[in-house]
Amino acid sequence: HGISHFLEHALFLGNEEYPDPDKETGKYGVMLNGETLPDRTVFYFTSMSDDAPEILKILLSLIFNPSFPYDKVMEEKKSKIIPAVVKESDYYPWELAYEWARNFIFNWDFRHSMGTEEELEHLGIEDLKNWHRKYYHSNNAVLLTSNPIDLNEYPIPDTGEIPSVQRKRWDKRKIVIDKNLNNAEIVFAFPYERYDLRAHLLSVILGNYPSSLLWKEFHRDAYMVESRVEWYGHGGFFLYLGANTRDFEYAHKRISSFIEKLKISREDVEIAKKIFTIEALESGRGENSLYRYIRTDPELRYAGYEELVSEISGIDHRQLTDFATEILSMDDVFISAVV
Repeated sequence: HGISHFLEHALFLGNEEYPDPDKETGKYGVMLNGETLPDRTVFYFTSMSDDAPEILKILLSLIFNPSFPYDKVMEEKKSKIIPAVVKESDYYPWELAYEWARNFIFNWDFRHSMGTEEELEHLGIEDLKNWHRKYYHSNNAVLLTSNPIDLNEYPIPDTGEIPSVQRKRWDKRKIVIDKNLNNAEIVFAFPYERYDLRAHLLSVILGNYPSSLLWKEFHRDAYMVESRVEWYGHGGFFLYLGANTRDFEYAHKRISSFIEKLKISREDVEIAKKIFTIEALESGRGENSLYRYIRTDPELRYAGYEELVSEISGIDHRQLTDFATEILSMDDVFISAVV
């Protein structure tokens, strides 16, 4: 409800050791940054390898030893945090369809993710300190780096709590939002409970590539299709259709027929493996590479892209077909549409 986002910003406002962190990191050509996601806050930077230990020292100091300068924090809340509250009107129709699909799959409400104006008005320094004291410690943190760094010299608190996820139960499986469009933006969302690399391979097979089955089927009836995988404690497999018609029911029937008749060939699997491997090789280094990695392997089960590619290459046609049959059930689907 906004406090994680507020705290993320507050930590960049400087502390006793580094009252002007931008000036300190700017000497190295580096900008520190952060992002609040549904289940974690990510702090990141890209630097020259030789400078990384010093930049990391600055970042960890800000993260784990904040000062919360009152005037700066209150100004940040007024100018950056309150204006960031979520409004459905801020979203493009296709984005809105995705957000509602995530609501259903992950049992949350995106409209409260950044807090409401009323909630944020009541948050102060003591709230930030209490939240920080609870959750900012080594047992609740992971460091991803493209170069080995010795962490022993950085003092990091090692006690605190592990947060529990707030869930909201929805009493429906479908929502259709009327925005008076000429077309329909539709997301079909399928839940799955166990993390499985096969989901990423299936996403390539069904996605928006020249070889993808979803595009082959709908390229005349849709201006855009997409397949997406997300994981927040459990999985969501999303099929998006930017339909050329406003007739949601027609699009629904077409997707149902597509899923029912879906056949994945051995050639489809091998092409998907090549696409996955090429994209992994293209990822390179830097913060974007690490960001993409953690989206692919959110539980950090593997030792990097090389191991991921090796695991993907070992998936055979039968395993992938079984997985598709297991999760792509129209009986279990959640549907969000903006028309």
